[in-house]
Amino acid sequence: MSTTSSKVVTPSRGARARLRAHFLANLGRVMESDELRSVCNEGAANITLQRPDLNKLLVQVRRATAADQRALLDWLKTKFKA
Repeated sequence: MSTTSSKVVTPSRGARARLRAHFLANLGRVMESDELRSVCNEGAANITLQRPDLNKLLVQVRRATAADQRALLDWLKTKFKA
């Protein structure tokens, strides 16, 4: 979290502010569902985690303990039915 002029700012606060501004700008107008979804997803993009790429995953697995690596292998076998 960051602070701005002694107010606490959370990641979701920006999304709410954008939704409110969009709502006020379009007051009295019926919004299409795709348009509303676009505005909502725009805020969600700022607070969701990026998926790690393959190299980062492999580094994490190599650093894990042997027991954790074995548990991961077992989980992958059940997930992909191999």
